[in-house]
Amino acid sequence: MHCVPSMTGRRKSTVANLTANHMMISFKSSPHAWSEVGMSSSYHASTVNWLGAWIASGNVLPGQTLKIESALCDELGVSRTVIREAIKTLVAKGMLDVGPKVGTRVLPVRNWNLFDPQVVGWLAEKGLPENFVMDLLDLRRTIEPVAVRWACERATPEQIAEIQAAYEVLQASLGDKGDYNRADQLFHEAVLAASHNQFIEQMLPALGALLAVSFEVSSAVPEELGLTLPLHKELADAIAARDSARGVWACMSLIERAAVTISRYYPELVALRGQSADR
Repeated sequence: MHCVPSMTGRRKSTVANLTANHMMISFKSSPHAWSEVGMSSSYHASTVNWLGAWIASGNVLPGQTLKIESALCDELGVSRTVIREAIKTLVAKGMLDVGPKVGTRVLPVRNWNLFDPQVVGWLAEKGLPENFVMDLLDLRRTIEPVAVRWACERATPEQIAEIQAAYEVLQASLGDKGDYNRADQLFHEAVLAASHNQFIEQMLPALGALLAVSFEVSSAVPEELGLTLPLHKELADAIAARDSARGVWACMSLIERAAVTISRYYPELVALRGQSADR
């Protein structure tokens, strides 16, 4: 185990994410209380992130138990309260199970909340197994074409403009894979939001994280970005023209192209990623 990194840098962002009501209550209490709230939240968030990533990397296998609280406290330099609250958070995410006499056990990945963006991010750090990525493509086949059809029918003029603007950013990002992947995610999120389906809209954070994984894999292949860009243009223009058949075709073409690329190159990409991580 490596020591948990400094949490000072996270403190400001954590405090900024507190609700306005919580901020007002804390400020009225006293500046000292406000400082303690920020510090406590920062330690909690950092401990959850460290433990979640550590478990997702396979350091503790499903069915095995975590170290006792005191050992985790010593290694991470935090209190037992922070450890307990972090474990509660990971239990809620489906990663851990706590029971009498058995301790805190790691659950199989199938129990984890794969619609939690943080969980997906932890899994992606170590390199996702191919079956996970293929299941993700199945999810895209299930949700995205229907969402595109609805977007063609329901998108507001402002949303159509937003999708067109997202495409322009995507095109401008062609020279940088990282920028392109972020722009690609925003483009598809704009399309999903234009479906005006409240369930899809609530899934956007998780779907965005899952889409980012898919895009990162498929875009790692040379020339792939340039080949898929025209399909994104086709999709954006179809929504603007209210042409659902054309939009669904463009959407499915993008997904199936990603499936072919992943099937052909994914094992090699995972191996290269592993070599980079070892250096």
